[in-house]
Amino acid sequence: MDNQENIDLKMCEQHKDKGCALKYAGVICAALLGSFLGVYVAADSTYNRLISPAYAVSDFEKINKTVFQDFEKINKDIDKMTQHEMIYSNKSAVEFIKTPESYKFIIDLTPFQGNADDIKVEIKGSVITISGESNYNKNRVEAFTKMSQTYTLSNKAKMDKLSKKKVGNKLEITVPIED
Repeated sequence: MDNQENIDLKMCEQHKDKGCALKYAGVICAALLGSFLGVYVAADSTYNRLISPAYAVSDFEKINKTVFQDFEKINKDIDKMTQHEMIYSNKSAVEFIKTPESYKFIIDLTPFQGNADDIKVEIKGSVITISGESNYNKNRVEAFTKMSQTYTLSNKAKMDKLSKKKVGNKLEITVPIED
């Protein structure tokens, strides 16, 4: 304690002054009130942070930037891998062309990663079924492609002379027609 406080304390004791007691009671009350206000402001700020939509939105934006970046990368990988499916979704998997000499079936192999072995051809009488199935797994991205189309050809089709030929990223199946 410094000298001034000692003098004040001695004066309070000597004079038994009510004003002196009030002075110390006021200082104690001010200290308690200051402590209470500090705790109140901290608690109120924390409470508002928990329930305020503005704080929730800003926290969500932070989470979105960090946690969902992986999802964006996965979506980009899926988009790259399935881009051909989106482009060809309104097209038939098999392009059919009839000429006077033959029936020609052209299959785009892009959904099958260019693998002609994924395409199967079944013949029953004058009915030809072209089907394909492919699985793609890369970097936590999986895609499954499946298609099947059936055509009934005329009796003049020479099914025993069917030929398959890969041209670029397409498979051409040709069935000659009898004269």
